[in-house]
Amino acid sequence: MGTPARCNTTQAGQRIYMAIDLKSFFASVEARERGLDPMNTNLVVADETRTEKTICLAVSPALKTFGVPGRPRLFEVIAQVKAVNRDRARRASQHRLAGSSYYLDELRANLALAVDYLVARPRMKLYMETSATVLSRYLHWVSPADVHVYSIDEVFIDATGYLERYRATPVEFATRLIHDVYAHTGITATAGIGENLYLAKVAMDILAKHAEADEHGVRLAELTMRTYREQLWTHRPLTDFWRVGPATARKLEAMDLFTMGDVARASLGERYDRANEEALYRIFGVNAELLIDHAWGWEPTTIADIKSYHPQAKSVNVGQVLPRAYEFGEARMIVREMADGLSLDLVDKGLTTDQVVLTVGYDTENLADPARAAAYRGEVKRDHYGRLIPKPVHGSENLGRATASTRLLLEAVTRLFERIVDPGLLVRRMYVSASHIRREEALVPRVDVVDVADGSGVVGGTGGFMSGEPKSPGVGEQLDLFTDYEALAAVEAVEQAALVAERRNQEALLRIKRKFGKNAVFRGVNLSAGATALDRNRTAGGHRL
Repeated sequence: MGTPARCNTTQAGQRIYMAIDLKSFFASVEARERGLDPMNTNLVVADETRTEKTICLAVSPALKTFGVPGRPRLFEVIAQVKAVNRDRARRASQHRLAGSSYYLDELRANLALAVDYLVARPRMKLYMETSATVLSRYLHWVSPADVHVYSIDEVFIDATGYLERYRATPVEFATRLIHDVYAHTGITATAGIGENLYLAKVAMDILAKHAEADEHGVRLAELTMRTYREQLWTHRPLTDFWRVGPATARKLEAMDLFTMGDVARASLGERYDRANEEALYRIFGVNAELLIDHAWGWEPTTIADIKSYHPQAKSVNVGQVLPRAYEFGEARMIVREMADGLSLDLVDKGLTTDQVVLTVGYDTENLADPARAAAYRGEVKRDHYGRLIPKPVHGSENLGRATASTRLLLEAVTRLFERIVDPGLLVRRMYVSASHIRREEALVPRVDVVDVADGSGVVGGTGGFMSGEPKSPGVGEQLDLFTDYEALAAVEAVEQAALVAERRNQEALLRIKRKFGKNAVFRGVNLSAGATALDRNRTAGGHRL
């Protein structure tokens, strides 16, 4: 059939969007790989080789029926299943369980069976390949111009021009797409249909989950601006709505706004009302416009707008949570590994930076251990679980030039680490950011020669900026009689030559890594005890490929 040509809307100004979310994607892939039905199999995707605190990437729909949340930590799954089995034993004959099963139908039919579940180790490469297969099925029906990939398991589709072509209603067309995906992958989906992207997303997130499923587990829901106001203006909690997080919800509730209907009414409030449009803008700034639009069910952005938008990168970041608490020296080695990888990432993308930013989080053991706690005199805060930890530290180091030099980044991040990190504390998480990002072609020409012979006091140059701008002197800089500019120029020339040579080495490394893999070439320090770079190169999103 080939890739369909993009079609035009058949009704002026009226568009139909679909949001499609693959159901418990990672868990469904793992179940299908085992020849099992994800709708009938208790399965959780998590790396058991880590601690029980590891986050589960997915929980199968079957296991969710026993009260296991969508993104728990492994110990929460264990605790919930134990609680369910205690309740089942209490209700079973003779108050004990005989045998176990991870099949939902068997567990429903026999209360004497204990709830069991499979634990699948994450396989990111498999999930990415399956996601590509799913996308190829969507593109069998619609043009790439009408598809926006929102995440590995979720897409938006502008279906406006395809309904007449396929002689289908929006619900029929969405069902065809999902059934096609199911036929090729065995994975089902939930879909929302709306007049704009927001309504499609909300229909999927809030309404579709309560819709009746078909024989393949497909659930769909539709919304117009009118039905949105009728059905969801009183819906709670606010955090169920797209882009309303806990912090936003708390601020709204402090204004006595508990529903989207409340927000919509507040936007019409009079000047003397406690909650009005002015108050919303005062508290939320420019985000108030988005919040008010969504309260009314309005979203002007189209997929075409998204496709044409090219954000200007302001920073490039890398971060990791360490597998255990690291001593000062070990953590310094890790942060240097991170800066090394960050510099190659900049070269690969044709970017430069003139500042590195470092954030370091400490481990709870620092205050749990009496000896360490007694020696610590700094500020204390609570983590996500309410445990006391030393306050994280944050700092920046200027490089003096726009560059992607591994040497300069390593030197800067090492100085920064040694300046801000307490050598007596254990480190658990680190984030390195390259700030003030610019593309190499946006840099001003490099200055090589200082022309003082004519007495003009103007700095000249021969151009070129591959390895970074010089620190000084700059074009048009006023000279003085006490600086040896020839010596400065000589030092700068040596530095530029070193940077150019390093750049050639960086590009050679990247060519080898692209061809033979990220671990084809590495530093000796990467083999040190506690080093993480080689393992991280074998992962995607922190999980093994």
